Amino acid sequence: MFVIPDANSLVTFIKDFTGSNNDNEIKNCIFMAEMSMRNIELPALRSDPYAPENIGIADKNGRIAIPADMNKPIVFFKQGNAITTTANATGTTGQFTITLASAPQQQLSTGMLVTGTGIASGATITLAGGNTVGSVITLSLANTGTVNGLLSFSTAGSTSTQTGPWLVYDRIGDRDIITQGMLAQLYMQPYNVPQVIRGKFSEVYNKYQFLPLIGEGALINMYYYKAWPLLFSPVNDVLLGLTGTVSDITGSVSPWTAKLSGITTTGLNVGDEITATAGTGSLGTGGTYTVATIIDTTSITFTAKGGTIPTSGNVTNVYLINQTVQTNSVLATWAEGYVYATLREYYIKRHNQDDAQIYSQKFENAYNIVEDQNSLGKWSGGHTKLTSVWQPRIYRQFNVK
Repeated sequence: MFVIPDANSLVTFIKDFTGSNNDNEIKNCIFMAEMSMRNIELPALRSDPYAPENIGIADKNGRIAIPADMNKPIVFFKQGNAITTTANATGTTGQFTITLASAPQQQLSTGMLVTGTGIASGATITLAGGNTVGSVITLSLANTGTVNGLLSFSTAGSTSTQTGPWLVYDRIGDRDIITQGMLAQLYMQPYNVPQVIRGKFSEVYNKYQFLPLIGEGALINMYYYKAWPLLFSPVNDVLLGLTGTVSDITGSVSPWTAKLSGITTTGLNVGDEITATAGTGSLGTGGTYTVATIIDTTSITFTAKGGTIPTSGNVTNVYLINQTVQTNSVLATWAEGYVYATLREYYIKRHNQDDAQIYSQKFENAYNIVEDQNSLGKWSGGHTKLTSVWQPRIYRQFNVK
């Protein structure tokens, strides 16, 4: 069966179909097409609500940051699972801070327990300075040794319970959540209701707020449709190794070839561009450095083109750079959307209204099929009625003190 595996293949397909020989023109049409596809709700775009990265941790105000990749909520619930996430970090003996060398899947938060080489026993996060490479995290205890490797971050056991009650949250308006939240402290907790309680949530600023009120460290499982990365958009640099070794340099003039070992080759492909910070050795300076061959799981050869010749020795912070998105869940599961919408934009640009109308109709038909499945509840996870399977939407949730 013919498939379109990646973005470059999509460009080739559209060029062959239309007879165009302009890559940039096709890429611009793909970008325009994606603007009309941003809100598509495909099964492949649904999050795993039990995965650590999709379990929100409440801050001191009982609010949870809206995930950066969220497009549309489906359902949130609370059942009290503890979560653990990992990341590489560096730190100095006697200091109370560590610096992230890779991004953890889960958002780090105050109170999380930190373990790993050089970390004091019982150390917790007192100030989460970010979730990206280079973010500085403050700990409750000083480092007992040099930190340079994989650390584990986990929620404290006291914040996790599976004894119930469990809550399923409905989405309401931001004005409603604020006004009802102001009244919540005047009432007692729900009384004489089933163990599965129906709560409410809404967006206030860039965070989610909940009713009944939740305390700091509470965990909320979030099931939602994810936003998807646009084709040809930049990808964050990928850390291949905190250290590496350059050796076996060959060639008298540019381009030179050398071996780089002590890194991970997972996800690398021939032609990928790399960079590293010079130590006793270097990849070279002022040139372009690309993967020539992949030797094994920890070693490659690379080509240095331009600049200065590589030097043997150790390097640090080896990164895969200058990558772009080549595939996403939409292209993988709904290629017809990309093809029809791109052709529509191409013929609009060429002022061919007849062909533009043909592919516009094909795109709308394909989009409507997806929307019909969602309207029937087949892909959205259930009905959209304003009543709950546990209790009515309007009920006496609180008893007056």
